[in-house]
Amino acid sequence: MAKKQQDVNEKNELDNNNTNIIQTLYGSIVASTITRIVLYPFDTIKVNKQVSINKNNLNSGCNISHHSSCSKKLLSTKQGPFLFSFISQFGFKGLYTGFIFSSLTTIPATSFYFCCYEYLKSLKFNKKINEEKKNNWENSRISNFLSYCFLAICSEAISCTIFVPIDTIKERLQAQKYLGLKEYTNSYHLIKHFIHKEGIPRLYRGYTSTCLTYGLFCGSFFFLQNTGNDLMQTLKIETSNFNKFSLNLVSSFISGIITSPLEIVRIRLQLQEKDKTFFYYKNSFDGIKSLWREEQGGFFNLFKGNLYRCFLVCLSMSMNVTLIDMYKNFVSNK
Repeated sequence: MAKKQQDVNEKNELDNNNTNIIQTLYGSIVASTITRIVLYPFDTIKVNKQVSINKNNLNSGCNISHHSSCSKKLLSTKQGPFLFSFISQFGFKGLYTGFIFSSLTTIPATSFYFCCYEYLKSLKFNKKINEEKKNNWENSRISNFLSYCFLAICSEAISCTIFVPIDTIKERLQAQKYLGLKEYTNSYHLIKHFIHKEGIPRLYRGYTSTCLTYGLFCGSFFFLQNTGNDLMQTLKIETSNFNKFSLNLVSSFISGIITSPLEIVRIRLQLQEKDKTFFYYKNSFDGIKSLWREEQGGFFNLFKGNLYRCFLVCLSMSMNVTLIDMYKNFVSNK
């Protein structure tokens, strides 16, 4: 009798997991479509800001004196806010460079990530997360943080098989004018060029760095979100959509700051071309070391473009997670 009851419970749990993953799929498609349309211009600005350098320092300590094609295009940081300088030089149309390719590919890739995350969660990879109450609060929090990061990195490792080539193409299209690289009018010719010149591995450059960056970002986010939800329950704060969105915003902002140095290096690794870009790194560690020395900016270089990045990732992650939640609640209440 006990065995039969256990089988029934396992079947119900499996059905619930399947339903949850399907709802996550539909919810993430809706959410990522909205966020992609609204936030894409900020994504373009973020990418270009993170690969930028002060035009006045082109010949001071950076290995870029021979890159004349690049130096002609670089915006001077003395002109004012980067956003307005970029629009002034490349127009509003430049903000949506690569938008069609990005939308058709990033939306499914984002949905794939959230589904991977929910699926791995259902496999009890985060068993310690589900065992909520521990005697030692401090140890349980550390354990939960590591579990969330492990879960997020595993999800990234799977979803990045699709996401990294998409991101590489998208960012190259977004930054090609600013970096003075050969310009491609569509993604097909760019993909063809990459494969012909360097093979399939060119599309996966920065794969490890991407998994690490977004794995730590998402792991930190879900840990902080979970901690915030516990705190809201303890303080008896209403779990309204607005309060959830506010919590998601704070969680993603903190996570964005933590992973900013890794993000800048990740983007540059994917975009770099020998003797054509003013940056060229062997790996992430070399990238962080070089970034620290760049323009003698030291520590602050590690957070270049952080305002745009935090604005983008905070809103993007917060909107995605909140809208997925709202969709699930809407379907459940029907």
